[in-house]
Amino acid sequence: MSIIERKMQLCVNKLDQWATDNGFRFSKAKTTKMSWLISDSRRIHPSTTPDQEEREASETTSSSVSLTPSQLNTAIQDIVPTESRVAKCRTFWQGNPITVNGRQMQVLKIIVIVMIPVIMATGMIGKIFFNTVNNYIDVNSFRKMLLYSIDLGRVIHHLQEERDISALYRSSTMEQTKKLLTNKYPETDVTISHLPYWAAGPTRNKPEFRSKDKFLSFLNKHRYELDVRNQTVTLELQFYTSLIRTFTSWVHNAITERLTGSIWRRLIAYHEIIIAKEYMGLERTLGTVFYAKGSFSSHDDYLWFAESRDVTMSTFLSAKRYSRRVKELFQQSTNANSRLMRALDRMRAQIRRNDLTGGGSVVLAQWWFNNMTLHMDILLETRNKLAVDINLNLEVQHKNTLSTMVAISCLFGGIVFLFATIMFAVYSLTDDIQLYSVSLAERTKGLDKENKQTDQLLFQMLPRSVARKLKRHEDVPAEWFDSATIFFSDIQGFTKVSSKSSPIQIVFMLNNLYSCFDDIIAMYNVYKVETIGDAYMVASGVPKQSDHRHEAEICNMAAHILSSSRKLVIPHQPGTTFKLRIGCHSGSVVAGVVGTKMPRYCLFGETISIAAKMESLGKPGKIHITEKTYEGLRQSDGFIIEERLEDIVKYELGVFHTGALKTYWIHKPSDSDVETQPEAHDNSVDSDDEDDPDDVHVRGKSTAIM
Repeated sequence: MSIIERKMQLCVNKLDQWATDNGFRFSKAKTTKMSWLISDSRRIHPSTTPDQEEREASETTSSSVSLTPSQLNTAIQDIVPTESRVAKCRTFWQGNPITVNGRQMQVLKIIVIVMIPVIMATGMIGKIFFNTVNNYIDVNSFRKMLLYSIDLGRVIHHLQEERDISALYRSSTMEQTKKLLTNKYPETDVTISHLPYWAAGPTRNKPEFRSKDKFLSFLNKHRYELDVRNQTVTLELQFYTSLIRTFTSWVHNAITERLTGSIWRRLIAYHEIIIAKEYMGLERTLGTVFYAKGSFSSHDDYLWFAESRDVTMSTFLSAKRYSRRVKELFQQSTNANSRLMRALDRMRAQIRRNDLTGGGSVVLAQWWFNNMTLHMDILLETRNKLAVDINLNLEVQHKNTLSTMVAISCLFGGIVFLFATIMFAVYSLTDDIQLYSVSLAERTKGLDKENKQTDQLLFQMLPRSVARKLKRHEDVPAEWFDSATIFFSDIQGFTKVSSKSSPIQIVFMLNNLYSCFDDIIAMYNVYKVETIGDAYMVASGVPKQSDHRHEAEICNMAAHILSSSRKLVIPHQPGTTFKLRIGCHSGSVVAGVVGTKMPRYCLFGETISIAAKMESLGKPGKIHITEKTYEGLRQSDGFIIEERLEDIVKYELGVFHTGALKTYWIHKPSDSDVETQPEAHDNSVDSDDEDDPDDVHVRGKSTAIM
């Protein structure tokens, strides 16, 4: 044994002793590898001389019996071969589990890996906490907005009553009505003054809406000049209606979609009730004028009344659709006032006739006004109850948001504590699992790769649904499909082309052609069954049924294949293109998996035979279909269909069918290569191997499905 061998053997012995003292055991494979390094040392150091060996032997003899950890690491690094500086750098960052530095590097790497999800979790929790705080702020602002909307609703309500009484006064000029109107003015002013703030918004360009005081001054000026101006009822209605609709727009602008769900929907319903109540107030006012005068003063007033009634019904129906609670609250109130609702319906019908027998009546006007006021009070009560429900929901959401903030804070503290615990646990456990984890990861990666390759191969042989059942060890019984469409195609003159080609050329030619076909059928809801020589078989409606769309899928695919094949040239015969015969038939089939070694998904039934016969009886460059397929295409657009009238076709298909037989040619309107001229009778059918240049179209009926 040379000096180098003795030195390396001593290194291995010291390493084994150190590992035993520290509770580690080297595998047999690693010991064998080290032994191989020792036995192959002469090849590693061929230039060692005998004198050098003696000197090294003396140095080895004079060395101490045990090595320090740093010396042991250096010796191990000398034993483990490295290819380049790049490999050394990669080994440094990966960490060799055999060495102390490697174990420390592995621990550091795992700690960093653990810190990444902890930091990400901390960031996610911080983001959730930030969103929760924003939600908490939004809920508070939303509640303020709701309370402000309720205050605006009160203002609108009092302005509506003031408008109606003012219109009644202008139509009757009774002293009693004047007293009601003057008593209503202070109530409206108090409601406006109680608004917490004045949100004019886009309406600030109007001078009267720039501030609360200017609005009150503008309104009082109108009141004082009511008798002086002597304006009509219509102008009075228009004045108050413009003010009310401005306040209604404020409510609409206050609504936000940041709080989605039932709260937002109920708020929209609340807004719709405000609009419905506004138009109901117009209906009340116009009806009061009608009863006071006996008829509408103009046709426009009559249309205004009808419009107010229709808008009231539509907006209130919209409110009920936005919130079921509106319907429940309204029904509770109307059930107790059914007589009132019937009386109002009778009076509405009388108003729509626009002819009050006996002329105007202040008593009827007052009766209509009071009853409509009761009806509007029911709507007002529904609106107020809905506002209370919205406020309660917001309060619950406010409490939940606050609880969430507290829970997130506690969770963050728990994560900090958990992070420290994980760091300690990872540092303690890494030494035991690092060697096993590397081996397990490699094996898992290889197994996953093999599984993916196996699945890919299996999915190429069988439909995915059938393949998954077989993987789960489930039975795959034969299935009966009531309706499916089968496609057959072959190459016209394939035998002649094959006789002039080598086997390699034939395989290359078919591979190019069928690769093109495979790319095309991937665009449609079809399944490739098999290819035998130059025959290509595709089905639609199996194994996934397509609800009578399979005829169109197959025919669209066939037209696509036929159009693409005309552009393909036989590689070893330049200038020669492919000529395809295509046949299709629709009907029932039986499908199932045949065989256990290289299983195939096969189709059986008379439909298969008829489709194959349609292909053999077809002509180059045409798509030949049966009557069943034609019937299925009636529901689809984009095909031009011609009936084929040769007797030989009917004779050949008579084996499978009794009675009248019809077959058809189909093509796409965009297919410029297909001629649509009439055909002449010809009892001969193209040979499977010869191209017939004298083919003549047969005269038949032509149908376009566009």
